This record gives sequence, structure tokens and C-alpha cells, in this order.
Amino acid sequence: MTKMPWVRFFASDWLGGTRGMSAVETGIYITLVATMYERGDPIPEDHSRLARLCGASNSAFKKALDTLVGEGKILRLEAGLWNARVEKEQVYLSEKSEVGSRAANARWGKKDKENNDSEDADALPSQSPGNANQKPYTIYQKSFSLRSKDARAGDFQKFWEVYPNPVGKEAAQKALQRALKRTSIETIIAGAARYAVKTDKRQWCNPVKWLEEGRWDDAPAKPTPNETDQARYQRECREAIQAALSPDHQGPTIDLDADPPDKPVNQTGLSPRDEYLRKERAFSDRSFRT
Repeated sequence: MTKMPWVRFFASDWLGGTRGMSAVETGIYITLVATMYERGDPIPEDHSRLARLCGASNSAFKKALDTLVGEGKILRLEAGLWNARVEKEQVYLSEKSEVGSRAANARWGKKDKENNDSEDADALPSQSPGNANQKPYTIYQKSFSLRSKDARAGDFQKFWEVYPNPVGKEAAQKALQRALKRTSIETIIAGAARYAVKTDKRQWCNPVKWLEEGRWDDAPAKPTPNETDQARYQRECREAIQAALSPDHQGPTIDLDADPPDKPVNQTGLSPRDEYLRKERAFSDRSFRT
């Protein structure tokens, strides 16, 4: 790919596109984009080399790059790191170069025809000196696939419908894009579906934390039957009856043909009510005699 010696720079676009970035992220972003302009090709993703190029530590560079990729500022392709604005400027310069070349050829071709009879006609250049060293630019044509914005939105919607605790949607979208660099959307959705049927009583995990920790590989415990108090009571009753009917049962026996025992009575042979009245009369008699 031909290098790009100059590019258009729009201050308002740059300020708007980097608003909210940290100083480290902004510095790494402009360095990567400038390197793409200089190379005219995607940059091989060599973190150690790029960190030195940007004047950052490996950890700081990786963190900033993940943020830039998650926000769509930098594209991670099979060929390396790339930027949509660089691609757009390549198209613009290529078209401009082609138009300028055609205009120069037409202009000098007309002059050649007008001076065809002149002895100096053979000395006229086929193009102006200013355009002599200008080279046409070609668009980067290496095969790579970019997931469209609609496709990424569809992936997130699928995840959002399956996940049992859909909170913090905006942050979850960014976390999902970072997670998709490590695994496929099918693996993430399958893991979220398993997580949705977990049986423990712990609170649901925040989707951002769940994605950042790669929890789609977790294997939640399988559901176990939960015996209610009533079911347990019925089971114990059945076990007691079965034990009582067992031939080996050694518990107390009851003679169903025997007469029921007499009700307990006091020493006077009176019922509790009559005994109470007797005592009350005796007390009254003593009080009267006194």
C-alpha cells in the first residue's frame, strides 16, 4: 500500500472524537492513527513494540487499546489494527489523485494538439511538473471482514434477552464487545443461559462483572429437588407406618379386645365437680360456725 504523505485534519472532528478520553488514551490513539497513515496498512498488533512506539508501559498500552477498540476508535482485524477514518481518507486521496491525473493529461494533451506543427511540440511534457511526482493511491484491498454495527447490536440484544439480571445496559454493551475478542457470541449466550437457571440463593452478578470475568465457562450446580415441610411430614408418617407394620417391630403393642381403663377418680369416689362443691360447702360451714 502506498504511504499517505499528507491527510486532511478537521479540528472539530478530532476534538469531538477524543472528548472524554484520558491523556494516555488520546496520545496512544493519535500515534496509532498516524502510524496507519504512514504505513498505509493495518498495524501488526505487537503490544510490546507499539507500547514503546507510544511511550507507554505494556499494561497502560493494553488498557488504553482495549478502551479504544471497545469504543470503536480502533478496529481489530485479522491483518492488524486499523481505523475507519484512515480508510475514508485513503478513498478520498485516491479519488483526488485520479481526478488530478486525468485533468493534467487532458490539459497537456490539448496543448500538444494545438502545437502539433511546432518544432518544440516534442519538448512539451505529458503532464505538469507539479503532478509529475504525484502517485495514485489505491484502496486497501486485502481480504478481511468487518462486523457491521447492526450485527453487533443484534449480538447484544440476544445476550440481553437471556441474561437474568439485565442492568447497566450501556456499560454491558462495551463489556460484551471486549468479551467478543476472547470468544464467540454463541459461547457467551450459552453460558448466560446456564447461569440463568442457577439454584443457589446468591444475588445475580452484574452483567459487566460477569463478562469481564469470563463467567460463560462456569458450570452452575444442577437443580436438586427441594423437599417441603409437608412432603417431609408425609414421608416420615409413611416410614413410621411401614416400621409399625413390619414383622420385626418391637414397639409397645395394644390389645384392642381389652376393656378401656377406668377414668382416674379421687379418694372420695366423687367426680372432680362434685368434689369441688363438697369442699366449698365444708369451707362455708366452718366459716359460719366460727
